[in-house]
Amino acid sequence: MRIYSVSVPAVLLGCVLAAGCEKKAPPIAEVEGAVKYDNEPVAMGMIAFITPEGQSSAGGAVINGKYRILPESGLRPGKYRVEIKWSKPTGEKKPDAGYGQDANVYVEAIPEKYNKESTLTAEVKAGPNKVDFILEK
Repeated sequence: MRIYSVSVPAVLLGCVLAAGCEKKAPPIAEVEGAVKYDNEPVAMGMIAFITPEGQSSAGGAVINGKYRILPESGLRPGKYRVEIKWSKPTGEKKPDAGYGQDANVYVEAIPEKYNKESTLTAEVKAGPNKVDFILEK
């Protein structure tokens, strides 16, 4: 039977190197808040956080004037351009939209300056964030 001798400093160095190689996961953000347009809560819409490079990072639904982007969405801390959309029913019906039923006609209720050409921004930090959007006509 052979006995191998290993020095204590060599073992400690190996442990330190192994710990140093462990990669930390990037921080995650969670965002929630209110969305109003012309002093009215957005009944049912969408919100998207767009990176400076123009890539959609995370998004979600706006329901009864509130939204929440969960940590599972992968939203990272940083600065974002924000787009908000609200398809609002006009009260008109489109005849026979399929399956023999009429369908509601919807229009985008929020101006392009808040969605396609959005000027809205948000800075998100790691952990929970509260960001409200009170949009004016």
